[in-house]
Amino acid sequence: MISIGVAEAAQRETAGAAVEAGRYDGSWVFEARTTVGSCPGLLPDQIEIHADLLVGTQAGAAALAAGRMAHWGYVESDGAIMTRFTTQGGHVARAHGNLRGNAGQGAWSSSTDKCGGSWRAHRGGAQRAGY
Repeated sequence: MISIGVAEAAQRETAGAAVEAGRYDGSWVFEARTTVGSCPGLLPDQIEIHADLLVGTQAGAAALAAGRMAHWGYVESDGAIMTRFTTQGGHVARAHGNLRGNAGQGAWSSSTDKCGGSWRAHRGGAQRAGY
């Protein structure tokens, strides 16, 4: 009887994880504000998340193919997001923060360019995120 309860709990946990996985999927419009230093253009205007991984956008894919920007990132189940963007010439920007529902915010910095600031994002559409 105990093993049946454990099996049922494992099935519920797996089903819950399947529902949670990808809950931040979609196109996100990013807007960054520089508050330290001067280095615009290190973060993309839009990102695409699929299965909790940053997969880029059509524009980002073109930039990646042209060697202008590479990206990496993921979203935790609680909405915590970690990203890294590397532009042509070795400029690196890292961003972290939280996504909640259809909005998010956080901080970004670049040790290569000695600058940083904050970012906001929202899911869907081409409308700006609100800075």
